[in-house]
Formats: sequence, structure tokens, C-alpha cells
Amino acid sequence: MVSVVAALLAEETRRKHEGRADSEIPFRPDHGQDILSDLQSDAQPGYPAVGRLKGLAELRGIVAALSV
Repeated sequence: MVSVVAALLAEETRRKHEGRADSEIPFRPDHGQDILSDLQSDAQPGYPAVGRLKGLAELRGIVAALSV
């Protein structure tokens, strides 16, 4: 996953240097794990709120680590 995010960040940088309006590539978790309060909710399978937030935090952590 780290290699995929690194490739996407490199593509963003390439687009920015070209002055493209679509330089920002959106990052979002597609699915999440059932954790914490998600275990008691009636959420759509694979789309729990807390689990997706955890996935987003992990993506943001990778982006932050690669952007140092």
C-alpha cells in the first residue's frame, strides 16, 4: 500500500509541475473494518463509520510519512 500511495503522490507532483487543474488525486478508504461502535450498528457490510475513519487515518499517516 505504501508503494501505491508513493506512486500516486509522485503523479500529483508531476501534474502540479505541468500546471494541471486536476493535480490533486483524492484519497479515501473504500471499505473498513467493523470495530468499536460499528459492531453494534446496522451499517452496510464493509462500510462502517469508525472503520472507514481508521482507514482514512492510516492513508493520511502514509501520506505524511512520505511527505517528510
